[in-house]
Amino acid sequence: MAHGVSLPLAQHRPTWAEIDLDVIAANLAMVRQRLGATAVLAIVKADAYGHGAVPVARRLEREGVAWLGVALPEEGVEIRRAGIATPILVLGGFAPAQAGLLLDHRLTPAVFRPEQVEALAAAAAARGVDADVHVKIDTGMGRLGVPTAGLAGLADRLAAAARLRVTGAFSHLAVADEPRDPFTAAQLQDFLRGVNLLRARGLQPGLLHLANSPAITDHRAAWMTLARPGLLLYGYNPGPRSATLAVRPALTLKSRVIDLRTVAAGASVGYGRTWRPATAATVATLGIGYADGLPRAAGNRGHVLLHGRRAPIVGRINMDLTTIDISAIPEAAIDDIAVVIGRGQAEAAGADALAAAAGTIPWEILARLGGRIPRLHLEGGRATLDSRFAAPLDESDDAAL
Repeated sequence: MAHGVSLPLAQHRPTWAEIDLDVIAANLAMVRQRLGATAVLAIVKADAYGHGAVPVARRLEREGVAWLGVALPEEGVEIRRAGIATPILVLGGFAPAQAGLLLDHRLTPAVFRPEQVEALAAAAAARGVDADVHVKIDTGMGRLGVPTAGLAGLADRLAAAARLRVTGAFSHLAVADEPRDPFTAAQLQDFLRGVNLLRARGLQPGLLHLANSPAITDHRAAWMTLARPGLLLYGYNPGPRSATLAVRPALTLKSRVIDLRTVAAGASVGYGRTWRPATAATVATLGIGYADGLPRAAGNRGHVLLHGRRAPIVGRINMDLTTIDISAIPEAAIDDIAVVIGRGQAEAAGADALAAAAGTIPWEILARLGGRIPRLHLEGGRATLDSRFAAPLDESDDAAL
């Protein structure tokens, strides 16, 4: 793909991410094949797990997903302002002061607190519109949502709110990535009790959803009306004990070599002098660091790919720079492209491998990719630079000088 990135990235730093939207569409098809009749609520929160929320949402809309899922009203507003019409669910709820914002941008919120109901009902009455909501039920995650023990009171408030319509209900599974853990079945039963209580109060939550990516692979009973794939869409299976789908990573993170040097035996590299080669070594510097989301904990543990071969990360990862040992890659040169996340011809450096090196999970690796990394979206053989980076850097405003 390198031939397609030089022109749109010519003025940008020598680090960028390539996101293949065709791969995301193929992953979606794989998820749909698994789910059968269950519709998809595609998760695009956290900038679509670092892949670029607006371009990803546009492609998912063309693929006909039923819903898009975000965490915050602000994320939903960004997508709406890009002209995307697909229903959007705000999974994390909202502050009461944001009620009008939700209605003005046609966002459906999760509700789980009385003050949310009151604020949204007042905003809807002021605008003369009806507002759809999904009730979030806490079935054991212990995080957000109304516990079933307290659901009756919230249900009564919702039933009394003339301008609010409960069109859905959902919960979140705590251990779906542990297929044999009986807690998932217990959560499912608790959720169904909550849904029955809502119906007994005259509410009609027609859209029911529990299944995240690990539940899609391993818990058929949790699929219900909608399923909420996130990590699977971006090409990673949920975990070592989960069943797998043949999805492929959509994102490749690249960084060019910006410096080369020989390090003498016993000399040190980086803060804390944590790496000292036993014999003379060749070290390359990449223009990427923990400010870009590369986890500092991967220093002296992770690797990148250069000329298709593994190059260990040596020394501590810095805010803006990372050093790699390329002693076994003698042909390496300034301006060569290292694959920080992605695949070479025979080797891989996936977000899952980087997560393992840093002692974390691939969700975190992808979601933390920094906003200063240019995103290049690939689709149908064309490459488009994310609009946030598309303005030429040499433009000047003479009036401001």
